[in-house]
Amino acid sequence: MRVLAVSNTPFLPATAGNRRRIDAMLSFFVDRGVEVGMLMLPTADIDTWDVDGMRARLSLLEIATPPALRPVDALHAAWNHASTRIGRALRRLRHASAASAPPPWGVDAWCPPWFRARTAAVVEQWDADVVLAEYVFLSSCLTHVRPRPRRPRPTVIDAHDVMHRRLDAYASAGLHPTWFHTTAAEERRGLARADLTLAIHEDDAETLRRLVPERTVLVVPHGHVVRPLAPEDAAPSRLLYVASFNDLNVQALAWFLREVWPRVRTAIPAATLTICGNIAEKLGPLPAAVTARGVLASLQDEYARARLVIDPARAATGLQIKLVEALCHGRPVVATPAAATGIASGPDEGVVIATSAASFADAIAQLLGDDTLWRRAAAAAVTQALRRFSPEAAFDPLLRHLARVTEHCAPPVRSSTV
Repeated sequence: MRVLAVSNTPFLPATAGNRRRIDAMLSFFVDRGVEVGMLMLPTADIDTWDVDGMRARLSLLEIATPPALRPVDALHAAWNHASTRIGRALRRLRHASAASAPPPWGVDAWCPPWFRARTAAVVEQWDADVVLAEYVFLSSCLTHVRPRPRRPRPTVIDAHDVMHRRLDAYASAGLHPTWFHTTAAEERRGLARADLTLAIHEDDAETLRRLVPERTVLVVPHGHVVRPLAPEDAAPSRLLYVASFNDLNVQALAWFLREVWPRVRTAIPAATLTICGNIAEKLGPLPAAVTARGVLASLQDEYARARLVIDPARAATGLQIKLVEALCHGRPVVATPAAATGIASGPDEGVVIATSAASFADAIAQLLGDDTLWRRAAAAAVTQALRRFSPEAAFDPLLRHLARVTEHCAPPVRSSTV
């Protein structure tokens, strides 16, 4: 089977949760003998992409380029491009401090016509069996994919998120979304173009099914190798927070450091907090016993040394992949209800929910101070990870569905648990 992914998001370097999801899914396919190609729409940060690393992992990688233009057309296109970028920048600045939220994007605003045409050409040239669009805003690429006369060629949207709910999610935290969001009508228009939509958890799936009841929606969470780390490696009072620099994460960490951290230090004076991810780029001076390490090539050692992983998000969209990865490393999590959306919670699931600064600090203090309780939560984290978030649990149902609708034989399941 050949799967062509169409994306404006690279999977390497894996500096954010959406990249790690794409990486995990495509890696699972490759490991099961699927030929995976990727056609990429270049974005402003293309100079930071690990193109060689991605190419080494895939059967096909093409970074699309616009067709050649006459000089006068090229000048006109450059002017339009510059005007668009300036307009987007002004749009963000205008709404950064405004009381009103930025207007929603049209579902096709981020997908130029030439890229749609290039998608159709690559699908035909490479004879892809499945075409997978990352995010609904690339769904218009699927409208140009021609069906094959003898074998089905299903089209898929990996939704990642429910885009018409992002405005309300940010508003609940007193913020405006600076990235893509759209209306329910526009999101429905995009989703209706695909045969299959992938939702990252069941709550999102229910919403998407209401939008497109005539289409198939399959829950495909984030998958991660379940590799429990030794309890003895964890430092007695060490906390870990892994996050990208989106506004919800920045606000969550600011709240935690202001409202929760002093309470934790009062209860557990030896407590320390390590912060990993590019969120470090947006941090100012940090309080005592808090260290920012930035983006690391591997988080294995940080998870090994962590006693607990925290997620203090006041609002969230999609699935908090940082929580999934903590569970897969066998580390319990203390999180807000918003952060734990789509993840089973409770001490017997490895995820303790806290609804206030006081309860957040209390939960941390209890888990740091009671080794029996901590070991029970750590074991529960692994159990939930194996049940729901191992690569096999997350991605094998999708692969078998695609094999069935494309009339290919599904490869056997192989456990990746160590």
